Amino acid sequence: MVKAGCLDGIDEIYGYHNVPNFDEGDIRVCEGPIFAQVNGVKISITGQGGHGSSPHKIHDPINAACQILNALHSIKARNLDSAKNIVFTICGIQAGSTYNVFPDEAVLMGTIRSFDKPTLERMMERIHEIS
Repeated sequence: MVKAGCLDGIDEIYGYHNVPNFDEGDIRVCEGPIFAQVNGVKISITGQGGHGSSPHKIHDPINAACQILNALHSIKARNLDSAKNIVFTICGIQAGSTYNVFPDEAVLMGTIRSFDKPTLERMMERIHEIS
């Protein structure tokens, strides 16, 4: 529709998004984008589970997930220009379902939020290298 000209002659566009930390009834306006693009991240680690009494016989995906998580947190500080605004968060880790058995898999889930495409691409490149 945009390519067909539906916005021809339009000088301004306003979008609405609920922001929980704004006071009820507030409307805020700024020039340029206010919200970053968001990209989902899902990292699956496959190991070889087994009984908790024999950790020497398994390939622990939980320990690997923890090591990867720690490495991921260093990307912004050591690989990206500090003047570029980007937020990378791991908000979920799923692994196992009981207290005495190592799982075969661990999964990390999160998001990357950025206004800058080259910074986003570098972040994703480093995530792939680490994981």
